[in-house]
Amino acid sequence: MISVDGSQMEGGGQLLRIATTYAGITNNPIRVFNIRGKRRNPGLRPQHLATLKAAARLCTGLLKGAEIGSIEIEFHPQGLRGGTHSFDIGTAGSISLMLQCLTPLLMFSPKPASLSIRGGTAVKWSPPIPFIQNIVNSATSVMGADLDISIGRHGFYPKGGGEVAVKSRPVISLSPFHPDPPGINKIKGISICGSLPSHVAERQAKSAERILARQGLSSDISVKTVKSSSPGSVIILWTEGSGVFMGSDSLGDRGKPAEKVGSEAASSLIAQIQTGANVDKHTGDHLVLPCSLADGVSRFTVSELTMHTLSAIKMAMTFTDCTVDVDGKIGKPARIEIMGIGHVA
Repeated sequence: MISVDGSQMEGGGQLLRIATTYAGITNNPIRVFNIRGKRRNPGLRPQHLATLKAAARLCTGLLKGAEIGSIEIEFHPQGLRGGTHSFDIGTAGSISLMLQCLTPLLMFSPKPASLSIRGGTAVKWSPPIPFIQNIVNSATSVMGADLDISIGRHGFYPKGGGEVAVKSRPVISLSPFHPDPPGINKIKGISICGSLPSHVAERQAKSAERILARQGLSSDISVKTVKSSSPGSVIILWTEGSGVFMGSDSLGDRGKPAEKVGSEAASSLIAQIQTGANVDKHTGDHLVLPCSLADGVSRFTVSELTMHTLSAIKMAMTFTDCTVDVDGKIGKPARIEIMGIGHVA
């Protein structure tokens, strides 16, 4: 059994999610203690418990200590499986973070899988689902992952109620990630408002387009008005081109002008593009796990080295024999090289 101290590194839910994923793929039991030890309210929250239970179902696994507030769990996977499954986080908890745990399990499952997940599609402290669809999923597809992610209903804080469908086809192994030098052709995006006047999404998009145009970046941002259980808005931007998988997003909030939502996303993307990196800071930490399992050496640059990325690297080296070289400092652009173990499903 592999033991993981959940208070190390960034000390949040990411350590639990990544450890659970590695356990399921490698079929090794784990014990995670001091869960979310650096958070103000440590222990399992509803979204973490829902993710654990979902992973256990996909691995035919056994859980011990899995209850709200628990600071220690054991997970004993019994083997990956495909099939059709439905999960409900029960709150506006992030579907994106649940998918960060579950999608690698789907990649290496012996049979195709179909998931239906209810929860939040655009909430604080996690990338919105369109970010996963258009950036993270694009990067992992280059490695051979075969996933389709679609939104049936958008869900904002506090009621959530979003619905996301995932279909996957299994892979035998993943190819390494070593993109060409970045070349950007255009900026794409989507501006969404739920249960709010349509002009909110329109103003977000126009504000982002103005900021991008000042930097000589042409953009195509679609506007969408949807029905949702709670009112909310979000804008997601991403690059189109070769050798670059980079995006940004910004959430609307009470009292926050739509123009600020749009300008925040545009300014963030511009700053990351100017680093000349292959991937943004969020996509970087999503890539560590698949790169550690890939058959060969992955090499890429990230716009900003974050503690989340370093935490992912720590877990990769805990659960596999991969080797990792990082050239850069936290908070700055960095070059990452990962020698994967060539895991075969």
